[in-house]
Amino acid sequence: MKPVLIVDCYVEGDGAENYRRLLPGQPISVWRAIEEPRPKDLSEFAAIMITGSAACVTAPEPWMSPMAAVLREASDQNLPIFGICFGHQMIAYALFGPNAVQKSKTPELGWTDIEVMHSESIFETLEGGFNTFESHFDEVVAQPGMVVLARSSRCKVQSYRVEGRPIWGVQFHAEMDQSEAERLLAIRIGGRPDLGFDLKSKLQEARDSTGLAQKIMGNFFTAVR
Repeated sequence: MKPVLIVDCYVEGDGAENYRRLLPGQPISVWRAIEEPRPKDLSEFAAIMITGSAACVTAPEPWMSPMAAVLREASDQNLPIFGICFGHQMIAYALFGPNAVQKSKTPELGWTDIEVMHSESIFETLEGGFNTFESHFDEVVAQPGMVVLARSSRCKVQSYRVEGRPIWGVQFHAEMDQSEAERLLAIRIGGRPDLGFDLKSKLQEARDSTGLAQKIMGNFFTAVR
């Protein structure tokens, strides 16, 4: 069985940890995109999954260019790709250009209701929508060639599929366990008091999204088999 390539974009910590937790029995290879050279042969992998990051697509750093090239190459090879938050934005940047990502006018921090617009592929059996963790200051702008699958009241593109390719992005962080989400929320709200979020009230809404993440990731692998 070929491994899944986890593109770890965490600035600090182990961004692949959640994928090991959620994909037991799945062979995994990790590329630390911030500090390691790109993989040479993408045909060695069954799929690519891209983590979130404290970095911003709207403030490009040198390591992002090789990563964008890998995503374009993977798309040309019809290799399945699944991106979360930064990964979701990076796919849009790589395949649709810089105008496909912008600073969010209404950043989302905390547990958020997600409306599923098309219950296909990764959202199969999730027709009623769901609530899960968000932490982002950039967002994807819908482009020709994207099928928008989900949205929220503050973000028009919570998920999309690339037309004609086995490629999906999701803005939300269902993959994070509750303790990591709570720690990140405290950092984000503490760093942006101007946004007016109240940490105590947000933490009262906290919930574990492990089952949701397993469902969505399971749907991804089912869709690309």
